[in-house]
Amino acid sequence: FGVCCVFNLACGASTTQNNTYAIISSYSTSSDADPCSYTVCKQNADVCKLRIDFDIMVLANPYSTTTAAADGPKVGDCFYDTLTVSNPGGTSPPIICGYNTGQHMFVPASAACNTINIDVDTGTTTTTRKWQIKVTQFECGNQMAPEMDCLQYFTAQTGTIATFNWDTTSTTVASTQVHLSNQYYDICFRRVRSYCSLCLSPQISSTIAKIASSYGLSTGSTEATVKSAFGTTCTGVTTQPAKAAYGDYIEIANLQPSIGTTGTITTASRLCGTVFSAASIATIAGATACTWAKPFKIGVHFDEGESLVSSEQAAKKFNLGENIGSTNIAAGGDGYGYSGFWLAYWMNAC
Repeated sequence: FGVCCVFNLACGASTTQNNTYAIISSYSTSSDADPCSYTVCKQNADVCKLRIDFDIMVLANPYSTTTAAADGPKVGDCFYDTLTVSNPGGTSPPIICGYNTGQHMFVPASAACNTINIDVDTGTTTTTRKWQIKVTQFECGNQMAPEMDCLQYFTAQTGTIATFNWDTTSTTVASTQVHLSNQYYDICFRRVRSYCSLCLSPQISSTIAKIASSYGLSTGSTEATVKSAFGTTCTGVTTQPAKAAYGDYIEIANLQPSIGTTGTITTASRLCGTVFSAASIATIAGATACTWAKPFKIGVHFDEGESLVSSEQAAKKFNLGENIGSTNIAAGGDGYGYSGFWLAYWMNAC
């Protein structure tokens, strides 16, 4: 569908061509346009979706200081640089910044055109900003594009998914790894023929004390020990500072421990905390979680802030403060409560 050629787009330009690239190998705060905007219009009336691939995307990091209670409302905010994508007449994708190489977005192709806007804080020069953006247009009904309003869409039988601003080049999880604020979107998977369940597990899974796994959304469920949080524990509410905070969670219908079985119905669908587990009873050990519910979809719900403590406490309460375990990661596979996720996924044969 119109993919014979490659087209390059400059800041401020617009295009109707498929297979368009926008590339800046090293952004100059003194000479490059700020903001830098790219406008993409439908090639014809048959186009329904745009896929925006961030082959390279490095902007200034979000606010990431997590050592003081006062930092909580700011952690994950894109203070310096922002990337936005317009969706005229609909809900726009979340604002992103930081490291997003390898990520992608799907947006409805608008008759009023869609704009990718990169706004750079030219007073901040410590980051070497660079990007290579590819925009592909998909005609209605193309199976490589989602039918639903899914921001991300995966078609392989196995792979990985990560929150925006997760550095997937690192084999360890830094205590400075933070997810972005105000992220509300769906991740969808095209079910491979003869595959009936979807399983997930942290891509980095640690069983060593003080080494974090690649999953952390909100505080744990219990006070005395770092344990998983599932179901009604994940209220969607963050109370600041140094309070039980469950404003960040993912939602997966009919989530079960391990591979589960078809026909099993679970009422809980929300997963939060710092230990990845769908066990109905809170546990200290992370474990694979699976769903047989179709279509395969993960809802991401991250609110505007984190709940933090100001300093290490003599008697830790692990359900109070998302950074309380930062220097005391247990050996059960837990992560930092503000980090987000980098998960492996795979589909299982029927």
